[in-house]
Amino acid sequence: MYTTSLLVRQPCQAASPPLKTHPLHLRRPKLTLHCSTPSGTKTSVANCLCLGLTASSATLPPSSRASRWSLGGMTALVTGGTRGIGHAIVEELAGLGATVHTCACNDAELCSCLKKWKDGEESFQVTGSVCDVSSRADRQRLGDTVSSLFNAKLNILVNNVGTNIRKPIVDITAVEFSALVTTNFESVFHWCQLAYPLLKASGSGSVVFTSSVSGFVSLKSMSVQGATKGAINQLTRSLACEWANDNIRSNAVALWYIKTSMVEQVLSNREYLEEVYDRTPLHRLGDPAEVSSLVAFLCLPASSNITGQIICVDGGMSVNGFCPRPYYSNTKSIDRIGYEIDEHFADFCNLDIDRSAMDSNFVIDKIASRTISLWAGGHHQCIKVNFGDHMSEIQPFETASLPVNNVGTNIRKPIVDITAVEFSALVTTNFESVFHWCQLAYPLLKASGSGSVVFTSSVSGFVSLKSMSVQGATKGAINQLTRSLACEWANDNIRSNAVALWYIKTSMVEQVLSNREYLEEVYDRTPLHRLGDPAEVSSLVAFLCLPASSNITGQIICVDGGMSVNGFCPRPY
Repeated sequence: MYTTSLLVRQPCQAASPPLKTHPLHLRRPKLTLHCSTPSGTKTSVANCLCLGLTASSATLPPSSRASRWSLGGMTALVTGGTRGIGHAIVEELAGLGATVHTCACNDAELCSCLKKWKDGEESFQVTGSVCDVSSRADRQRLGDTVSSLFNAKLNILVNNVGTNIRKPIVDITAVEFSALVTTNFESVFHWCQLAYPLLKASGSGSVVFTSSVSGFVSLKSMSVQGATKGAINQLTRSLACEWANDNIRSNAVALWYIKTSMVEQVLSNREYLEEVYDRTPLHRLGDPAEVSSLVAFLCLPASSNITGQIICVDGGMSVNGFCPRPYYSNTKSIDRIGYEIDEHFADFCNLDIDRSAMDSNFVIDKIASRTISLWAGGHHQCIKVNFGDHMSEIQPFETASLPVNNVGTNIRKPIVDITAVEFSALVTTNFESVFHWCQLAYPLLKASGSGSVVFTSSVSGFVSLKSMSVQGATKGAINQLTRSLACEWANDNIRSNAVALWYIKTSMVEQVLSNREYLEEVYDRTPLHRLGDPAEVSSLVAFLCLPASSNITGQIICVDGGMSVNGFCPRPY
């Protein structure tokens, strides 16, 4: 193995490109941002937003929005970066300011890519090495090269290389089995071992694995490949917990069919391609750029509280149960955007917000800009709302493309102590209102031509939280509604995703976390050992509304510092 040095620069020389030129950043017209108090007095949005629980700067993502969405000064290793998805990942990371090293087994192909990256308009900072990832000795030598090149520090490891052999289980030979396990899992595991001291030394590391939906569901003649991807998925969760104390995050992107040379032959059969389309709610193949944008996001400081997640980039395939032709579409309606938008999201999209207080229990935030209308429900009170009263507010907008269902409440009691009134209040606020918003928003989302619904859910929808069983059930309902809408509305080009939260620093949790012992228990249960910040939620919500996430639908992504994947890890760590 040797290093091809067509362009070599030190990590400190990496410069972030202008944000306006990068596909992750969507420009919107600049509007006037203000809000109204119940008395009618206008004040700044900053005064209207209460983030609560001030945290030390050491536990928060970077305060500057530009720095949260930049990889400037960071170093990255991307395996298999000269073709398809790997090639797109290299360009995405380099385009955001990272200094990247990649590898390939074909010398001529590697040299061609490095020359293109060097001589291109953006002059990406990329170096490369020839490496056979199935060779342990080659992997070791590449690890030494990366350590030397980046001064023994690495911020990002993208384990991208993988292969497949399509055969029924009974026809797989011992040699083929060994080749699949070595390339798809053993090499990935070894890369993690080699990269660990470099990631730790950087002070802030991120590992991203390229996985597959075959690690979740059965795909014909791909059982062994699926088993290796299942291994990667569980390794992703384990590393998220085991390396959290070193401030190293671990996530995976699980793929369905992506337009690359690797799948050209199998998809050349028109009938087979139609079957793939029929199984995919968005009824199309994915694009490498739709994978690379998610990989890049997971490496950004903006995603600093996301770890242990396996996120599908599959057009909704993995959540599509059974939907026979003709496709059934609910014609009821909906714009719904019950969500409290914060400065981060508004600023990120350059939106103008007019915040009007309807009454003390129900606040509607009205934002109209081109095809965007956003609605935020009021503050955490259990109250049944006559949504018909607000239809006059919705009707002036002909289209809506970015609804965010954010309102929710909780009553902390054991199941046997929950009264019928309390049960009804929780179901009404947390689920019925959300469902109705979706019905109301549907015609507006459809009219926009490209809609995205984002729900605020909770880890209580996945795992049991003490005295939160009913709230957890409503969040479980939202999670399944997220998946169902992703399939039912896909033909209308409307995507549906959810962000599932653990403790976030807001005024809503101040009282419960004022108990120091309880707070320590929360920290102990959370691999990253801290609370989340609202900016870490809003950045994911914003990403899920961007064109960069256009093939992500039906996903419930946890912003929980790894809590939901943390099984058992007794002290001392």
